Amino acid sequence: MIKDSSKYIFKSVPINSIDCDDQLTCFTFGEPADSLKQSVEEFGIIHPVTLVQVANRFRIICGHRRVKISSHLQLMEIPARILDPGPNDETRMMLNLSENQLHRHYSDIEKGLILFKLSEVKVPEIRIIDKYMPMLSLEKSKKLLNDHLHTSQLVPGLKTLLHDMNIPLRVFSVFFDWNTKSVEAAELFFSLLRPGANKWRDLLEWVDEISVRDKISPSNLFELPELQSILNQNDLSPNVRYDRIRQIFHFKRYPILSDLRVRLARSLDALKLDDKTKVHVQDSFESDEISIELKFRTREEFVNQVEKLVRASDSEALDELICIFKYP
Repeated sequence: MIKDSSKYIFKSVPINSIDCDDQLTCFTFGEPADSLKQSVEEFGIIHPVTLVQVANRFRIICGHRRVKISSHLQLMEIPARILDPGPNDETRMMLNLSENQLHRHYSDIEKGLILFKLSEVKVPEIRIIDKYMPMLSLEKSKKLLNDHLHTSQLVPGLKTLLHDMNIPLRVFSVFFDWNTKSVEAAELFFSLLRPGANKWRDLLEWVDEISVRDKISPSNLFELPELQSILNQNDLSPNVRYDRIRQIFHFKRYPILSDLRVRLARSLDALKLDDKTKVHVQDSFESDEISIELKFRTREEFVNQVEKLVRASDSEALDELICIFKYP
């Protein structure tokens, strides 16, 4: 068990004496929140950063964002508490996690970064699982640890996108088995589409299933001309763009079912029934039963619907409708 026996020395430290290149305890992706920037600009640094002195320089234990904002605001000094003597790398990371445990929510990308850094400083695997994974609200699991460690292989741009959109690891873990070209194509695709986490899951599942079934690279699907055409239509609303893209992938994933639905829509249209006449069928096409519902308030409405039904009964469209469900 690691104990922190260091003492704290409180004083102001020149910003230029802090080694900002030392990122051991920096677990944050993206830029600091605007609210934090505004707070520092209006009130200064309320909570001192935590540093350790190495030779004539200081390394950050807690407060990377505060130091970065202070530097951008061209502040000369920052209030700090300095540990003496300086702890080792693992203890520095543990102190950062302990300080932020109650008020920081880490994305799965950030959790992967933390676990990877712990592994890099030679923390034993069993201690990472038993001590640090619970600190990150993760189940004690070797498989889960390995999955999070795999996030280190993702390209920086994709990591940032996954972090910004808070996509769970269980959704994007398919990337670990994809080649570089496919991962880059996915990054471009999702950076343009920017759907929610559940839509990420559906689209990735379909792309992965199609690529495995058809023995093609996922990049071939992301680069479909009809899909690229929709992505490049800037006048489409996000929901419309997603629905159209979803239809393309749905047709690729379920070609027979999609073809049946197209045939069904055409045959119903060709029947030319009254708007108040509803045809009910099973959407999965597992049953060949077809039912018709009439809604009317007057004799004229009833007669009009019946007359159109009689005309439809002698049409090829009705034969096609029956055939769709009888012999799908």
